[in-house]
Amino acid sequence: MNDSSDSPGRAGHPATTAVSATPARLAWYGLGVLLMTTLFAFVVRQMLSLIAPSLQVSLGFTDLQLGMLQGLGMAVFASVASYPMGWLADRFGRRLILALGVACWSLATALFAFQNGFWGLFAATIGIAIGEAGLAPIVFALIPDLFPERQRNTANFIFYGGSLLGAGLGMALGGALLQWLAGADGTFPDWIAGFDSWRLAMMLIALPGSIFFLLVLTMPLGNRHGAAGIAVEVDPAGERDFLPYAAAHWRTLACIFGSIFAMAVAMTSGVMWFPLALPRAFGIDPATVGVGLGTAITVATLAGVLLAPLTLRLRRGDADLDPVRVAAIFVALTPLPAALLPFTTSAFQAYCIAAMQGALGIAASSLMPGVLQNLAPAHLRSRVLALLGIVNALALAVSPLAIGAISGLIEGPRGMLNAITIVSLPSLIASALLMALAPRPYAATLGAIRPALSKDPS
Repeated sequence: MNDSSDSPGRAGHPATTAVSATPARLAWYGLGVLLMTTLFAFVVRQMLSLIAPSLQVSLGFTDLQLGMLQGLGMAVFASVASYPMGWLADRFGRRLILALGVACWSLATALFAFQNGFWGLFAATIGIAIGEAGLAPIVFALIPDLFPERQRNTANFIFYGGSLLGAGLGMALGGALLQWLAGADGTFPDWIAGFDSWRLAMMLIALPGSIFFLLVLTMPLGNRHGAAGIAVEVDPAGERDFLPYAAAHWRTLACIFGSIFAMAVAMTSGVMWFPLALPRAFGIDPATVGVGLGTAITVATLAGVLLAPLTLRLRRGDADLDPVRVAAIFVALTPLPAALLPFTTSAFQAYCIAAMQGALGIAASSLMPGVLQNLAPAHLRSRVLALLGIVNALALAVSPLAIGAISGLIEGPRGMLNAITIVSLPSLIASALLMALAPRPYAATLGAIRPALSKDPS
């Protein structure tokens, strides 16, 4: 069953160089397929946030129940499934497992539209979460299968920036779809007219699933018998397995992944709850939030992905440590706009705060793929990337539940905005502290796995 052209070297064996590469045009086509598939996943994920007000009206859900759908349903099960999905991808071929994931979340999205109770929706959300669990680790593992090492960083950057633009575009497309459905009421055939708009939206975004399933399944890859990456010197007795590696470098992992987790909690809080918080605070139409917030995310993404490489170019210092140091600067600035959210007097001001905070967070986060690829020996890289998915999924679980619980304790229309600040501001401060502590242990890890490139952390 194993497809040798579709998976890297087995765990426990150092990666080898590629014997042949995907032709350039096919490689860029493959990256385009991955970007479009990721956009499709974002539309599905963002729609769950945008239909939250409709679920409350239609089914009478509480804030805590919505937090369970968006937190427990999506995040916990995505976290549980992330590592097994990565293992299956290494064992049976990344294209195959990614294509099956697309089929899983598409089917679950369609089933979501026909549920009438909380537990049915919760089960459908679990299906979406399991299908999307392997998306990030599998995609970042596929990029070295598509591109030679000299183009890998460029491909990583393009995919990261494109996927983040997809998050904003997914929100905007979801909001536009809901607006269109609301305006088209009465123009549908009788057998459709009785459906709630949120049910129609979920059915419509499930339809492209079969197309993306085929695109991923037939995506060309190079004939690679190992994962392309930087050659590293590894002690076979002490660094080959993940647990010995993690035990030896736990400080580095704790600082980097702890900061990523705290940042994800803060960023998730706004994206998840703005569609419900802003209509309450400012009396606007929930569907318009998707367009406004999606535009803010898009602006933040463009600013963030341009700001990070520009800052690195201006520094021109230590090529290994500068990404971590620059990320620490960006993360340290993110609490400033977050602290202004309770004082906003319009939805536009809230969008501006989201854009400023998002640009700083995205600038820091855009540096992380390269940091993580250098963080571990090549034969452990896929497992480290699976940790990234787990950490983000856990953040997705914590944030909605915390805000849903806190908002229920705060009276008034601005209660949820204040709950977002209560959760996000301490998280951003914790993220900044952890990233500020990261350069020294990170340098020690590089020194251990790449002795020839050992750097002074001072």
